[in-house]
Amino acid sequence: MKILHIIDPAYFQTHKKTISELILSLSLSKVEQKVYTREGEKLGWIDTVCEVVGWKVAKSGKLKGLSNKLKTWFLFSSFRPDIVIKYGLDARVIANGVGGVQISFINEKENLSTFENTDYIMTNVDDVLSYVKSHGYSGTRSFLLPSFVYEYPNIPDIVKKDYFIPEKSDVVYVGGTFLKNIGFEWAFDALSIIQNTYFFIAGSGPDDEYVKDCALRVNLKARSRFIPEIEKSMKALADVKFAFLPFDDPELSKYILEAMLQKKLVVTVKNSQSEEFISDGKTGFFVPRTDMYLIKKKLKEVIALSDKEREKIVNDAFEYAQKYIAPVIIPAYLQMFEELVRRYNSRKNLLNN
Repeated sequence: MKILHIIDPAYFQTHKKTISELILSLSLSKVEQKVYTREGEKLGWIDTVCEVVGWKVAKSGKLKGLSNKLKTWFLFSSFRPDIVIKYGLDARVIANGVGGVQISFINEKENLSTFENTDYIMTNVDDVLSYVKSHGYSGTRSFLLPSFVYEYPNIPDIVKKDYFIPEKSDVVYVGGTFLKNIGFEWAFDALSIIQNTYFFIAGSGPDDEYVKDCALRVNLKARSRFIPEIEKSMKALADVKFAFLPFDDPELSKYILEAMLQKKLVVTVKNSQSEEFISDGKTGFFVPRTDMYLIKKKLKEVIALSDKEREKIVNDAFEYAQKYIAPVIIPAYLQMFEELVRRYNSRKNLLNN
């Protein structure tokens, strides 16, 4: 199977984690992939993605004088994809005429009038799926991505001294998309009870300054280290006390799986995503979404766990995560895309006859 990813740099800045991990998850299977983006745009994580799996990024700068139709034909005539996944408005424009199953990735509510050349819409956000289904992409024309996570090989460990953290100090990992009103405000408030501890705040998004201001308001910013790069955010887990993930975040399941695979204790909120991986007290811990007293109480209990108790929980969580990823995630993607190609070919054959 051949998959072409066409990525709008502007859209990528908001959804880089999801996009990168989708591409890398597919690289674990027998899928030939190419990544296309515009010349002159800096997509550092896509470069990293390509370096990890030995790809080259196709760029279009020298073709700027051509029409979109000629540009598309010139760029993609040598690579006939079975599936074209488009990320953002610019990607949907340039993808016209490429051929293959046309899938648009969408993780926010957009004007669907720009999706006329889209066969399917995929997302990993429940309410976005409901939105597109109610606006014409009902039934099998839209689908929810399976949860996924990718472990980067050969990425150096993060060293505490590089982030001006004393070697003997504990570190707590906090991961989430940098958006307003998903819980960073009271997450930082709860963490303020923990003394002599530093925080790796891993994530990205359009509201990064707002998130940093939240840490500043409760006097945590001096002890916080913001790590936006996806490969570093995973490695940050290698040296932390526990992962605190109490967010209303569409990418929450990925952060949970990352922590479980790194054998780090997870403290999170209960919802449809987290309940799929966490059994309270057995593979992690739940906290209520807004009750500050109970959240702080639970954090104190987690800190007070003995080494033996902590080891039992993280080992059980690690075994669950490993069993989930290999037999569930990768086959789910392959089965999903193979079914879309089958439908596309059946429809094309019907029209030709």
